[in-house]
Amino acid sequence: MRVGVIQGFLSRRYLGFWEAYLRALGVEVVRAEVTPDLRQPYCLPVQGLLAQVAALKGRGVDYLLLPDLQGGVESERGGGQCPWLLDLEATLRRYLPGLPPVLKVPAELSERVLGRAGEVGQILTQNPMRVGRALDQTKSLLKPPPPPKTPQGSVGVVAQPYLLEDEGFRREVQEALASEGLLPYFPDLPPERLREEGERLFSLDLPTDRELLGMVHYLHRLGRVRGLLLVVSYACPPIPGLLRRAARRLSKPYRLLTLGEDWTAALKALKEEMGA
Repeated sequence: MRVGVIQGFLSRRYLGFWEAYLRALGVEVVRAEVTPDLRQPYCLPVQGLLAQVAALKGRGVDYLLLPDLQGGVESERGGGQCPWLLDLEATLRRYLPGLPPVLKVPAELSERVLGRAGEVGQILTQNPMRVGRALDQTKSLLKPPPPPKTPQGSVGVVAQPYLLEDEGFRREVQEALASEGLLPYFPDLPPERLREEGERLFSLDLPTDRELLGMVHYLHRLGRVRGLLLVVSYACPPIPGLLRRAARRLSKPYRLLTLGEDWTAALKALKEEMGA
């Protein structure tokens, strides 16, 4: 039995447990280390996702493990209407027909995941004793990882959660700010705390939306943060629109920027407004 897994799209939050659990079940875990096709008309994270899934499909995996980005919450108006955030499995099937069966798992870890882990184990092995042993061996890994460490800078950085958890994205932002003598401050609260912060701005259905708004609210109220950088991965109108709506509540300087574009002039202007 071979199960394909993807890196990115919040994999830092859930994949450590699931890879260990699958191996404890006696299942082969398959990753795809591939280069995305940058000619595709999607943002870089989606290009990477499509490349991995296409490679796993080509390798003939029996199942594909995918994260449930929204924890089962459905909303036709959420996620900036981004189909990759609203329903990852359905959108992948539309772009890559003929996918193997999908095992959808929570994109976060807690004791509540045990039930789903038992179901997945039974699907893969049809052996309750093996499932029980595998859970005993790996359930200690169900603790959520702490947020990545952040430089103690003066520019708060807001972006979709799947971007902020990508080390390449963080490095790119840090290098861009360093060229202007600035340091970033990435949100350093757990996801559930950021969602609580987001409710203080306005109410939305999807967890990733609330988390995005929570970054804005949290970073704006930090005294050390003197300006904000609101970053989108591509110029899809609904997602910047959500951030513009949040930005109307800001009193500190900010810039809304698109990943991959030239930020030089915008960062210089932000630095001046911050008085840095």
